[in-house]
Amino acid sequence: MRSLARAGQVFGLVTTMATMVVLGAGTASAEVPSNDTITGATAITTLPYEETVDTTEATTDAEDAAVNTNCGAPATNGSVWYTLTAGTSPAYVVDVSKSDYTAGVIVATGTPGNLSLVTCGPSSIGFEATQGETYYIMAFSDNPDVVGGQLSFTVRESGPAPKVSMTVNDIGTANASGTATISGTYTCIGEADFVVLQGTLQQEQPGGTQVRGSFDVPDLTCGGTADWSTEVTPESGKFLRGLSATSALTAGCNAIGCNVYDTLEVVRLRRGH
Repeated sequence: MRSLARAGQVFGLVTTMATMVVLGAGTASAEVPSNDTITGATAITTLPYEETVDTTEATTDAEDAAVNTNCGAPATNGSVWYTLTAGTSPAYVVDVSKSDYTAGVIVATGTPGNLSLVTCGPSSIGFEATQGETYYIMAFSDNPDVVGGQLSFTVRESGPAPKVSMTVNDIGTANASGTATISGTYTCIGEADFVVLQGTLQQEQPGGTQVRGSFDVPDLTCGGTADWSTEVTPESGKFLRGLSATSALTAGCNAIGCNVYDTLEVVRLRRGH
């Protein structure tokens, strides 16, 4: 029994020592990042740029508050700064969405103490740039209750918002079930995160009856000109042979923004199957 008691005492002592070691290790704090303030901003010279920074000891100051005046983020806790001098790329994307806390980004031009906001937002933002212009980029925790954490910070080049256009063929079909089929082409040039094409088809029938249906063409990609076709189901009634009108638009978007093209066309519906 004595040996068991002694073994228990030793086990307890080892456990206590291990706990002390773990607790001692936990009290070690992260260092304040070298780019905690704008005067120590990290210069980005090679793209794409990517790094992970521990911002738990980063601070916020009057410079942060001043540049946030026209942005309105709920907080600028644990901020760190970068500079980027734009090259030939027309636009750039800054992404902090993979951080382990909710993070935001502010982009500004000017000089420390006299910055002008270019753009801002949570998670990921894009901005068009002027070659040779220096941009100050601040990444921060936008949660008033969270100082920081593991910041995942990336910057890459991007094209401008894609250019889009579309056509609607002037002949469609009205099927026996009362649905209509219309078609056309769409064009998307550039880099797009998504492309949409949607609209409505409306037909005035004898007696002033209005038959209307909406359509949305899925799975569009950006890369030139392609055909599209869709079936339009009326909200009530049936589409018949004869003239109808379609109001449609296509939009192409990326992190920089969206371009939209809309059109109003007359479509003659012929008898379908």
